[in-house]
Amino acid sequence: MVTTREVSADDAATVTQMVAALLAELGAGHVQAGLDIQLVTDLLAMKERISGFLAFAEERPVGIIMLSESAALFARGAYGIITELYVVPDQRSSGVAMALIDAAVGLGTVRGWGQLEVGAPNQPMWSRSPNSALYLKAGFAEIGPRLKLPLHGLAHRRVQSNPTSPSRLDPRRRRALRRVPQSSGSAHDEVVVPSVNLGRLFGERLRGGLSQRTLALQLLLLRASESMGNHDSNVVGAGRVG
Repeated sequence: MVTTREVSADDAATVTQMVAALLAELGAGHVQAGLDIQLVTDLLAMKERISGFLAFAEERPVGIIMLSESAALFARGAYGIITELYVVPDQRSSGVAMALIDAAVGLGTVRGWGQLEVGAPNQPMWSRSPNSALYLKAGFAEIGPRLKLPLHGLAHRRVQSNPTSPSRLDPRRRRALRRVPQSSGSAHDEVVVPSVNLGRLFGERLRGGLSQRTLALQLLLLRASESMGNHDSNVVGAGRVG
């Protein structure tokens, strides 16, 4: 006789073992990384969102169903999702899976879920799977394929697939931010400052009271520096003219 009971944190080891067996079977023997008992313990502690049932044949655990609660407008509120369903090989086709589904339906009814959903394998695997007949017999209806977008490492993958785009800075700001190579300790080290509007600069200095002769000398120095190849910036010496 098959009995079921709700899982608790004390069942973490059993849940880990059974879900690992399910993932290995779905992955053709390749156990997925990242499933450990601590992860299972943490998830089982989320009682408001995660629940499940174990099936027993006498004292032996022979099956498991794990459920997650979600909510959506199309479901008119909360609904349940079967995330894992597994029965040990020697107990399949003996009513264990149906007993677990019945337990899930009973929980959903108590919690007021509008519906219960389950993900199916890709076609044509689904059409050949005995699970298709099991779910249809339990009253499930096919609603179409589901898609997923793994979020772990998504930002890194997007950076790799989208190389750095050209700078959107306007030409004036790009020239201002351009760095000029400097030789350490050289007497020709220069301090580069952003380009300015000479007319506006000297207009402001005239209003500040500087003589026209002094401004003319400063203008000659700036033009001389530009003729030496610094067309994108003004090179200003440390000394003062005047």
